[in-house]
Amino acid sequence: MSEPGTPEDGAPAALTGSRAHPLARAVTALGSHLELPRVLDTLLSTARELTGAEYAALNILDADGRSKQFFFEGMDESIWKRLGRGPSAVGVLAQIPLEGVLSIPELTEHPAFQGLPKGHPPMGSFLGTALSIRGELFGYLYLANTPVAFTETDAETIVALASAAAVAIDHANLYAAALEREHWIEASREITALILTDPTDDAGLQRVTELAREIGRATTAVLVLPGAGDQWVMEITSGAGEEELLGLALPEDGHAMDVIREAEGVISPMPPGSHVLNEVSEYGPSLYVPLVAEGTSKGLLMLWREVDDAPFGDDDLVVAQRFANQAALALSLAELAHAKNVTTLLEERERIADDLHDFVSQELFATAMQLETIASDADDGIATRLMSTLEHVKRAQREVRGVMASLAGQRSSEPLSSRLQREILMAAPTLGFAPQVTADWTSVDIAVVPGRTVGDDAVAVVRELLSNVARHAGADAVDVVVQTKDGRLRIEVVDNGKGPAGATTRHSGTSNLAGRALRRNGTFSLVEAHPGRERPGSVAMWEAEIG
Repeated sequence: MSEPGTPEDGAPAALTGSRAHPLARAVTALGSHLELPRVLDTLLSTARELTGAEYAALNILDADGRSKQFFFEGMDESIWKRLGRGPSAVGVLAQIPLEGVLSIPELTEHPAFQGLPKGHPPMGSFLGTALSIRGELFGYLYLANTPVAFTETDAETIVALASAAAVAIDHANLYAAALEREHWIEASREITALILTDPTDDAGLQRVTELAREIGRATTAVLVLPGAGDQWVMEITSGAGEEELLGLALPEDGHAMDVIREAEGVISPMPPGSHVLNEVSEYGPSLYVPLVAEGTSKGLLMLWREVDDAPFGDDDLVVAQRFANQAALALSLAELAHAKNVTTLLEERERIADDLHDFVSQELFATAMQLETIASDADDGIATRLMSTLEHVKRAQREVRGVMASLAGQRSSEPLSSRLQREILMAAPTLGFAPQVTADWTSVDIAVVPGRTVGDDAVAVVRELLSNVARHAGADAVDVVVQTKDGRLRIEVVDNGKGPAGATTRHSGTSNLAGRALRRNGTFSLVEAHPGRERPGSVAMWEAEIG
């Protein structure tokens, strides 16, 4: 074993003669490539050419020092398939110094030699050197099997080549990262346009999942969205196993639910956590990023690679999280647009119902009255015809009343949870932020079935209270609590604004809220949340009987 000396500044000894010009050309070639595969091909082929080695390999390590990627020249592809993975730093390979080289005339005679894996080609002479970027070890360059032992000149050449290669690989990695960021940004623009074009079309969400899989170089991608109750369900799937994964609910005690609750993405060499669905357990490296908007997880993007694939890195997590947040923002905007469309539709139906009542129904009623008056004064023949016509008019009245009831009932036939959530969502642009909501919506819908007019009161109360906060409070946070207990509905709105002083004397609708409560054997109060503070905030409490 030998380690060639180096000058005091740490640079490799100068090379002269026939070796210097090929090395200079090789260094120039390494620096001229920005794509990592070309850089690695140039490195391995040049190393073999300059030293006469039969085999050349580059072993890239992960953060824990394990082989992450393995590139080689000179060895048949079928041999690599049998071996299956790159070597670990044990035995002779553990002797490679961080600086200089390890040069061995006969590998099998070294004291640290522990044998070769089954199916590995025989090795004679060996030369290995470490590759570092900005002082951090990231891999090793191996050369083996020269006609004679590696020389001091070979060692100097490889040290110089490795230094140049490390710089070239660093540049290639930076270039690849920049390209990947650009792809994620372009994908974010595409999915935002798709989702906003038609919020009800699942094609936008499908495209989100497909783009994440393609750009993240993943085998499978899944988009998880809120389902019935408290479940989170794999709603959109793409890639291998997509049919088996579609519709699966996340385990409540699984790691994916932790990511949703904590709104912070994770990467792992395997699907993380002990509670993993069987359909997921066979995957390898994983990346989970929540779709976060306004501090709340709107969904979860899950990416998996095959077991032997390269793991996701911190850069992957950063750019994927930005993409997911953009998708979450697009979903929030689409949700708001949908809520506005529904509200506009319901208001238009109510307007039509009012017009039918004020104009058509009244005209039909007046016509019926006139027909009855005329028929009472006419002879029997005409009276019979008039009464027949009167029946047609009354039938038209009944049809109009039915249409009016249907139109007016569209809103009240909707579950109260949907109506209240839409009101809260609609308030966000006026408030400048999204209210925090605490509610068991399933219990609310069970207690307040569609058709009960207390639901109309509840919607009006939430709308008025949030409107008051937006107009008068100057708050930057609002909590909305909706509860049902013992046959009563309770709505609480708490803000951190200026407090309620003077609010009850303004035309703010608070007296109307009190009236709605009294009519249902309930109460309404508006008090300071934190008396004595500079910004005491307000607590509005409305409670009413459900029956």
